[in-house]
Amino acid sequence: MPQTEGTEVQPEKRVRLTAAKREAQLLDIAEETFSKFGYEGTTIDKIAKASGVSRAMVYQHHGTKDEIFLACVRRARTLFEQALIEKIGVPSTDWDAKIEAGGRVYFELIAENPQRWRLLFATSAGVGGHLADELVQLRAHTVKMTAGALRGYFPDAEGETLIALASVLSGAAEQLGRWWITDPQVSESRVLSYYVAAARGALFEMLGLPHGMK
Repeated sequence: MPQTEGTEVQPEKRVRLTAAKREAQLLDIAEETFSKFGYEGTTIDKIAKASGVSRAMVYQHHGTKDEIFLACVRRARTLFEQALIEKIGVPSTDWDAKIEAGGRVYFELIAENPQRWRLLFATSAGVGGHLADELVQLRAHTVKMTAGALRGYFPDAEGETLIALASVLSGAAEQLGRWWITDPQVSESRVLSYYVAAARGALFEMLGLPHGMK
């Protein structure tokens, strides 16, 4: 807009982000960087450059590269777990519908962003030590959360059985996801049907339910 006589041009004010918003922004950019370069190829310098901030700023909010990576994984898994609970958290006797709804959350994540799934939910060959242990704990938390949701359906089942069942359901989803990533020509509905068949068999066998139940 042209300046008129007698009117001073005011300098554009720079919007200062709150600490929470800055942290969220850094996580968004860090996740994009990890997805692009992989865990091994990502550095603090790359994250800082992509974010337009100093290395010191990145360290201030998230510390080491491992801690930034874990923060990305925690956020992604939290969002996934919330979506999963919304689908399976309300007790019902329509097992097939609940199994399909839970599986759909997982496979839609892969369909929408396979790179994010590969990075945040699959095991990286270059990850070890403390980071690997933390990733195992995050997976274990998802399993425990699933077992807790199953408790609402089967209040009389043993805790060990529910953990075992939740582990089977989680493992089946991850393995089918890895296969689907390598063979994307298979339709999402087809992959989901395989998951439902595997999960249904595990549920009915491990809990001793009559196979004629719906």
